[in-house]
Amino acid sequence: MNLTVIGGGSVNWMRYLMRDVYLMDEVEGGEIRLVDPNREHVEAVAGMLKRFNHVRGKSYQVKIIEDRREALNGADFVMTTFSPGAMDAFWNDLELPIKYGIRQPVSMTVGPCGISASLRTAPVAYDIVEEMETECPGAWLLNVTNPMSVVTGAMSRAAVKTTVVGLCHEFHCLPAYLGPMLGLEKPAGMDTLEYLYRWLPEQGFQYQVAGVNHFIWLTEARLHGEDVLPKLRAYCEAHWELGDGGKQEGGSDGSRSFRNRGAVKFALCRQLGYLPLVGDRHLVEFLPSLCNQRNGWAMKYDVQKTTVDARRFMKSEQLRQIQAIAAGQAEISWERSGEEMVQIIRAVTTGTSTPAIVNIPNRGQISNLPEGSVVETLATVSREGVQPVSAGALPGSIGSLCRLHADIHELTLRAALEGSRELLIEALSLDPLSAGADFSELPQLADELLLANREWLPRFFR
Repeated sequence: MNLTVIGGGSVNWMRYLMRDVYLMDEVEGGEIRLVDPNREHVEAVAGMLKRFNHVRGKSYQVKIIEDRREALNGADFVMTTFSPGAMDAFWNDLELPIKYGIRQPVSMTVGPCGISASLRTAPVAYDIVEEMETECPGAWLLNVTNPMSVVTGAMSRAAVKTTVVGLCHEFHCLPAYLGPMLGLEKPAGMDTLEYLYRWLPEQGFQYQVAGVNHFIWLTEARLHGEDVLPKLRAYCEAHWELGDGGKQEGGSDGSRSFRNRGAVKFALCRQLGYLPLVGDRHLVEFLPSLCNQRNGWAMKYDVQKTTVDARRFMKSEQLRQIQAIAAGQAEISWERSGEEMVQIIRAVTTGTSTPAIVNIPNRGQISNLPEGSVVETLATVSREGVQPVSAGALPGSIGSLCRLHADIHELTLRAALEGSRELLIEALSLDPLSAGADFSELPQLADELLLANREWLPRFFR
């Protein structure tokens, strides 16, 4: 197997994704090619993989390759986990909108922050697939790069022979909620994917999940044929957050930025009728009523901002751990990560199939969202391709909200690929989270973001 990783120095993803690769018994070796401008990070990852070779008895040739076309040549699979501009550009995305009244906790999906990140990421994604079409036609591209909807949309727009799949793990929060809400506790030691795709159907639980990335919803839920959505709504009416016996004014701790107790999910279910299956910190960025000055920028719901300084510190710690593994100074945990990427590689390699939650262009799997917009649904993946499960129409208000954001994704993608300031301003003007700013100031915000990230926006500054 020849595997190319664009963003192969990602200290956040590589420790887990590569561990899963080395746990594949079906593949003994081949090449793992790492492409990343951060030399310190990519060399640490390469050292870790060589250590994995020794411990697992594998024979992968690990190569750091600077030329992307060379790295793509003859690849069977390409993983993408890259971020043009890294933390410097991310700081601009996250912090510059604050003076206009827009404060986001994450900045990986929507709002002015997510739109800005898309501008510098989508063109690179498009170029990668254009190169794959000539260097490794027929290869699979497995993407975890955010903003997922726009980046995967750019990749899909360039793909003819390439199979593009966007992958996100937010759906994996479902076990934590089905336990207390319906008594479907995940058995001790059971893998999350086994729970979701095998164990739940065996217990008579049938479900449907659909939406756009970081805004997916449990639209159907039946236990032994009984519609249990009313039970989920009743639970959310009786609880402020997961594990709480009654309503409170806010979350109980809030000391960690990645805390996720479900207060936002429950609030949305109470008022819109359906349970979203995404971390609260992503959900609040879709609706300004969930993240504004009145509710403490979502602190009422126990959502804390993840600052750039915190991310820098986290990455330095992750790098240190990878370097320790490479040097043989740290134990390696060989538990599976629960990510679905390697399950797809295994299915394609062995000629089998696997269920998965995927982001791909809409071919009718969600009947009331625009054709071609990137949507997230369940699917079956095999060597023949990706067969999405038909989810029908998104009900009520969630259908309206997802259509709005699908339109914003399309405007953002066009702005990114065309280098269009006018389309950027239109996308900002349509995004609900821009409500914190004065409407007439949005062109000024657009210009400030473009100038700050000019180094990574060649299409806007020709």
